[in-house]
Amino acid sequence: MISLLLIGCILVAISVLLQAYCTLFWLKKVSKYLNERRLNTHEVLKLLILSFLVFSLLHFVQTAIWALGYYYNPLTTSSFNDYFEALYFSMVTFTTLGYGDITLNSNWRLLSGFEAINGIMLIGWTTAMMYSLLQKFTKKYSER
Repeated sequence: MISLLLIGCILVAISVLLQAYCTLFWLKKVSKYLNERRLNTHEVLKLLILSFLVFSLLHFVQTAIWALGYYYNPLTTSSFNDYFEALYFSMVTFTTLGYGDITLNSNWRLLSGFEAINGIMLIGWTTAMMYSLLQKFTKKYSER
């Protein structure tokens, strides 16, 4: 049980650190761009789409890291036939869809709960970030 909690906490910490660093990196990039000039419609759309893509890629990386944690867990036999099955399970769990077509063995099922909580919090963080960016973009756009 202690090893389960340790692995879950490590994977949560890695995901949160990635989210924090990516958020700060993207805010610096966008702020620099916003401070340089006024934005036209195409620039606002480009920034919104790029922001969406950056954070979607970030969530993909986070689910890939969780999948590594599931697939290469040395303390249990893998529940997955290959890494891509672990990645599918991770993506379904991270987004809290939880189809149930693939499940973890034994007590390690609790680990998927860690990922679901982690995923919903990080997706909420991204949603808040996108809303904040949208506000900044529309303010800058309306200054024209």
